[in-house]
Amino acid sequence: MAKIHIDCEDKAGREIYHRIIQSALMDVVIGKSLIKVVMICREKDPYFIIGVLPRSTSKPVKLRDVATVEESKREGDRTITRLKIEDETYAPQLLERLNILDQPSRFEIVTDTPIDPDMVIYDAKEEFISKVLDFMNRVFPEGMRIRKTFYGKSIVMIASERPFEDGWIKKALELKEELESG
Repeated sequence: MAKIHIDCEDKAGREIYHRIIQSALMDVVIGKSLIKVVMICREKDPYFIIGVLPRSTSKPVKLRDVATVEESKREGDRTITRLKIEDETYAPQLLERLNILDQPSRFEIVTDTPIDPDMVIYDAKEEFISKVLDFMNRVFPEGMRIRKTFYGKSIVMIASERPFEDGWIKKALELKEELESG
């Protein structure tokens, strides 16, 4: 589970937010994927900031990792390619990215989609970021409808019910820098 730090002036609020964060991490199943979670609560202003430092994610899966080109031939103005699926794990994602002309067997695909061996078939990072944002949205109090997210090695989101003040944004960016510098 990620290390959790809550910066809150109210001791009871700190304990409540700690439990809310733990529960939300379990709900979206990312607790083990994060090194650290920091939440800054300023109820009187009001604004809230959540920052997370994720563990490194896996590399994107490319076409070359999933399939090999068996045959490729020009027909008029297009190239017809026969692919052999080597790893079925990401076959659904591969099929979504291709215009399938024929599928003679479970492991063979005929397509007229231009084939690039470096085409990204699946990137766990995209799904992971979506889960992190879901987690953050679960933790913020209702009514905090104005939100801004900063991405890098860490992900930091600020939320308020009022337009952001420059000092609040500065605090969010400082948290991002702190998380990324270790």
